[in-house]
Amino acid sequence: MKRVAVLFGGANTEHDVSRKSAAGVVQALDPSVYEITLIGATRDGLWRRVGSIDEVSETGVGTRLPPLDDIDVVIPVLHGRFGEDGTVQGLLELLGIPYVGCGVLASALGMDKARTGAVLREAGIPTIDTVAVTRALPLGEQHAFPLFVKPNRSGSSVGAGQASNPVELSAALAAAFECDDVALVQPVMDGVEVDIGILQQPDGTLRAGAPLLVRHTSAFFDFDAKYTAGGAQFEVPAALPPGVAAHLELLAKRSFEALGCDGLARVDFFVAPDGTAVVNEVNTLPGLSSLSQFPTMFRAVGLELSTVLAILIERAVRVRR
Repeated sequence: MKRVAVLFGGANTEHDVSRKSAAGVVQALDPSVYEITLIGATRDGLWRRVGSIDEVSETGVGTRLPPLDDIDVVIPVLHGRFGEDGTVQGLLELLGIPYVGCGVLASALGMDKARTGAVLREAGIPTIDTVAVTRALPLGEQHAFPLFVKPNRSGSSVGAGQASNPVELSAALAAAFECDDVALVQPVMDGVEVDIGILQQPDGTLRAGAPLLVRHTSAFFDFDAKYTAGGAQFEVPAALPPGVAAHLELLAKRSFEALGCDGLARVDFFVAPDGTAVVNEVNTLPGLSSLSQFPTMFRAVGLELSTVLAILIERAVRVRR
């Protein structure tokens, strides 16, 4: 029986999102195959073994490093900075413990949206026109509204917003700077949001889930729409024009390879009415809760989350011994 540690929580704005994903993972793992250990990180970055996900408090007693001495493989269900950005992956590499998902470089690139875009454009993959700004280097005067603003290194739409005039733009930038010292400014895209999940088999081949079209009533797919029951509806498989689904799958696999991803990733697109598509983001550790897109996409092609996790664990043990 493999001893599997599920790392969750974390010292960032996605602490609660991580707990939701961890709950989905624990529910899906087969206890007759895996001995499951929960290791939670509080919001102040202290680690400890717990009996349930609810035991991780806002702050509290713990250790500076996760207790992993008797663990065979780790599932790092840590979203956002200090978890999804290559930091924990680097620690696991140093400890020599196999872990599920992308490695240090791909995780760091995926967390940094500006650099993700640069790598994808170099590979010939279409992305959204983006301007990176800081407090010291503000946005120039030449721009057309409406605009979309988001932190460079954040997830779950935390700190993201739209602006239709200079006053709203100033407020949106201030919200983004609360999460990161770099904000990204983009045109509001005309089209629908379609996601493609990529699962890497133990032998390295890539499999795509069913294309998923996101429908929501908010101005954009914000935090509440993502994590509130009924906040969004998923059309799976998405009803797309002939050839578009195959094109998105190809772009998703190319994005996965360009960033050097491993195990799993979710590639998010905007698809225009004429069928042209651009990559919005690449999520190297997609949500795994009951409401998340990634499990939904693979369930639609006959793979339950329990099977997906078994594949990822086998992949991790094979490539990271």
